[in-house]
Amino acid sequence: MNIWAFAEKVSSVSASGSKLFSIILRGWKPFSRVLTFSLMDGILVPRKCLSVSLEKGTVWVVLGWRFLSKIKIKGARKYVFEEDRIANPESLASSVSLAIKELKASRIAISLNVPRDWMIVRTVDLPVAVKETISDVVAYELDRLTPLSAENAYYDFRIVGEQEGRLKLIIAAVRSDMIDRYREALKKERIDVDRLTVNLFGLVALCKYLENCRETVCVQVDSFGYEGGLVRDGLVTAFSAGMFQDGNVSAQKGAVIEGIGSLLEKARDDGFSGSVFLYTMERTPLVLDREFEVPVKVIFDDEVRRKFYTDIANISPGAGGGVVDSLWANAKGLNLLEKGVAKKTRVPVLGSVMLIMLFAAALIPYFLLPLQREEKRLVEIGRQVNLRKDEVRKVEGLRKDVEALAAETESIDRFKGSEPLMLDMLKELTNVLPKTVWLTRTRLTDATADIEGYASSASEILPKLEQSKLFKKVEFASPTIRDTRMNADRFVIKMEIEGFEKAEAARAKEHVGEGLKVPGEKPKDGKKK
Repeated sequence: MNIWAFAEKVSSVSASGSKLFSIILRGWKPFSRVLTFSLMDGILVPRKCLSVSLEKGTVWVVLGWRFLSKIKIKGARKYVFEEDRIANPESLASSVSLAIKELKASRIAISLNVPRDWMIVRTVDLPVAVKETISDVVAYELDRLTPLSAENAYYDFRIVGEQEGRLKLIIAAVRSDMIDRYREALKKERIDVDRLTVNLFGLVALCKYLENCRETVCVQVDSFGYEGGLVRDGLVTAFSAGMFQDGNVSAQKGAVIEGIGSLLEKARDDGFSGSVFLYTMERTPLVLDREFEVPVKVIFDDEVRRKFYTDIANISPGAGGGVVDSLWANAKGLNLLEKGVAKKTRVPVLGSVMLIMLFAAALIPYFLLPLQREEKRLVEIGRQVNLRKDEVRKVEGLRKDVEALAAETESIDRFKGSEPLMLDMLKELTNVLPKTVWLTRTRLTDATADIEGYASSASEILPKLEQSKLFKKVEFASPTIRDTRMNADRFVIKMEIEGFEKAEAARAKEHVGEGLKVPGEKPKDGKKK
C-alpha cells in the first residue's frame, strides 16, 4: 500500500468517526437538557424580577414572579412627572426606592428599560470565520459598525442568520454616560441594575408571550405617538416611530398606518407570514380603517390582565414586557450590560447526580427481587400441583362432559336457526308493509305464508315484500277487488318462506347420514323395499 492510499484510508476513517461523533452528540443533547434542567429556578422556587420602565412623563415599576412556569404580575406603581420629559436620575432613583418599599420587593433583580430613542440598532454582516471569537470582533469593530465605541457604550448582539459564508447580526447599543448617571443615582439608594434593555424589546417580548409568534410586527400607540418593530425569531430587525403633532384622530391613524406599512414593506422581501399586533394604552382603542395583506390584531388590557393573573389595569407594555424579558427564557432578549458576553450559568448537576444515584439504587432490587420472588413462586406452584393431581383428573372428566354438552347445544341452536320463527315473520310483515295496509287474515306454515287484507293501492305491496329477506315468490293468489265502501283494494297474497328449502335439505342429509332411507331408494342389495 502506497502512502497516498494509506492517507486516503485514514481520511475516510476520520470522516466516518467525525460523522458518528456528531450523531452521538445530537442524540445526547436532549438527555443533557433533562439532566441539567433546574426545577428550582421559577418552577418549584419562585423567581422574581422588578422591571423599571423609563418613559416620557412617567416611570413604571412592575413586580413580576415566575412560579410553576407561569409569569404573574404581583404589583405595579406608576409615577407621573413633567409631561413629554424623561425623569432625571434623582427622580427615577427616588421613585424606584419608594416602589420597592411599597411592593416589598427588596433584594430582587432590577431590569431597567430605557426609551427606544436612546438606542442605536444596526444590522451587519461578518465573515463566518469570526463566529468562534464573535464577542471580541464586535467589541473591536463597534466604532466602525455604530457611532459608539466599546468603551463608551453598553451593547449586545444576536446572530440572526448564516448564509453563504456570512453571519447576519443585530447590534443594539446605547451611550454609557447616559446610563451611568441613572445607575449611580440608583446605587446611592442601594439599588443595583442587573439588566439593561429597551422598552421596545419589552413590547416585543410581551407580544410574543401573548401570541407565541416568531414573526410579528409589534406597534405600541399612546397619547404621544407610536413606535413599533419588525420581529424575526424573537429579535427586532427594523424600527418605525412617530410623534403625534395634535389630537386629530385621522392624522394619528394615518401616521400609524404609514408606520405599519413601512415595516411590512421591509418584511415583504423576506416572505413575511406573521401578523400585526397593535397595543394601545388609551381607553378608546385606535381602530385602523385600512386593510393590510396580513391580519391586524388589537391587544386589549383585559387580555394582558388575564394572561398575567392580575387586576392592575393599563400596565405599560415596556414595563410588563421587561418582566417577561427577564423571566421567560424564550424571550431571547438583549441585555446591554453584558456587552456581548453572556454570563455563564452554572449547570445544576447536583440534582442530576442525586437522581442518577437514586436510579442506580433502584435498579439493584429491580433485578434481584423479581428473581427471588419467581423462585419461591415456582416452588409453591410445584407443591400445589402435587396436591391437586386427583382434582385435575376430575376436572378433565368434567371438561369432556362440558364439551359434549356444548356440541349438543350447538346442534340444537343450529337446528333452531335453520328455519325462521313465526314471531320473526310477523315482525317482518309489520316492518315491511306500509302503515296504510291492514290485514284481515294471516296464515303461516313452515314453507308458505298467505295474507289477506286491505290497502289503498295493492300494487305497491308486492315490491316491498319481495325485498324482504324472509319471503320470496310473492304473488297475488286472486284478483284484486276494489271495495268502494271502504275505498280500498282487497287483496290476497301468497308467498314462500325464505330458508325453508335449505333447512329441509339439511335435515334430509342428516337423516341419510344416520342410515335412514328416502322412500323409493334402492338398497345396496339391489332389491326394492
